[in-house]
Amino acid sequence: MRTAAAAAAYILSAAYCCARLASGVHLVDLHVYRMGGDAVLHDMALYTLRYAGQLPFTYPPFAALVFTSLAWLPWVAAAVLITALTVVALPVMLYLALQLSPSPLRGRRAAWDTALAAAALAIWLEPVHSTLFYGQVDVFIACAVLYDLTRPDRSPVKGVAIGLAAAFKLTPALFAVYLLLTRRYRAAATAAAVFAGSVALGFAVLPAASAYFWDISFLQPGRVSPPQNTQNQSLLGAMTRTLHNAGVGLPWVVAAALVAVVGLVLAVRADRRGDQARGFSLCAITDLLISPISWTHHWVLAVPALLLAIVAIGRYGARHRLAALPAAVAVTAIAVVAWDRVARQVPNGGWLSLPASAIIRSEVYVIIGLGALVVAAGELIGYWRSRSATGAGPDPQPSPGGVTRLKAPG
Repeated sequence: MRTAAAAAAYILSAAYCCARLASGVHLVDLHVYRMGGDAVLHDMALYTLRYAGQLPFTYPPFAALVFTSLAWLPWVAAAVLITALTVVALPVMLYLALQLSPSPLRGRRAAWDTALAAAALAIWLEPVHSTLFYGQVDVFIACAVLYDLTRPDRSPVKGVAIGLAAAFKLTPALFAVYLLLTRRYRAAATAAAVFAGSVALGFAVLPAASAYFWDISFLQPGRVSPPQNTQNQSLLGAMTRTLHNAGVGLPWVVAAALVAVVGLVLAVRADRRGDQARGFSLCAITDLLISPISWTHHWVLAVPALLLAIVAIGRYGARHRLAALPAAVAVTAIAVVAWDRVARQVPNGGWLSLPASAIIRSEVYVIIGLGALVVAAGELIGYWRSRSATGAGPDPQPSPGGVTRLKAPG
């Protein structure tokens, strides 16, 4: 009964959201996907095409091969299909995220109830809303990453989905590094092999396009858009707008490298202490921060982290209500920011000469992401100090089967 009510709530919420979007939706990214697939089918130069004379195909050649499945469909069928699949995938994404929790909800039904209820609200958050509006694939990318992370470490397919996600969009490749650093060596190798296979397939079918993309194109953020675009919620975008200068190459490389190291260290330490939910969340936030281009819809990858934080606060708050209050207030504020679409309340132009108030609004996701890393770093330092002061032994270490155990001294 409870599952039926949660499902009904989500269906009604999703239907109303899609109906609201229908009048103004343009699914421009779906047009670009179909353009890429059409270029493969008709042997056209993939990276010289422009949808509406402006928007290029910016994804790896492998993605164009996959998008041939959309190119042959009538436009209305493709639009309905991508929207419907996104609506279905959203609660799946949240359900998979809940499987990473250190104390999973009791039973699959309870997890589905929570995922469906959360999805009814999450569909109105700006990253999900923009994904539907543009016809993007970000929810599927997040599902692929979470599916891999929830597989048992001994599973022979663990790493395949992350490799495929990176083959579509390069940024999920950081999760292969995360697998490597958390000592899931076979999964990391599998992800790398799948990604390498996608590159090889691209060269076999689209040699000219692959030679162009993998030469220098994929290293140039400007091939996608000017990094200072206010919808670019990455560290690079924030730095260009804050410094009123598009040429922040070296400072950004240094800052991104620092954030990458700190974020991965925090994610790995969380995983080694048995908290895979926090490990995923910190890796996702780090990924979005260091990517040269992270549009607001790319931050769908952080939506499961928001749910996991709410679940963790709820459990902690049941025993320590007063101590959990600041965290609850912070998470509520983040949800309101995403719901109110603060990042879009900025001028659409003059990106390098914005006033201070507009700069803050244009960087709100970056500020939240960096804040999350700072809080996690502070908690880790406090954890180390407390263990040192009490003379406690080493951190709990995850066993090969994924169960936390204490590492024997010596």
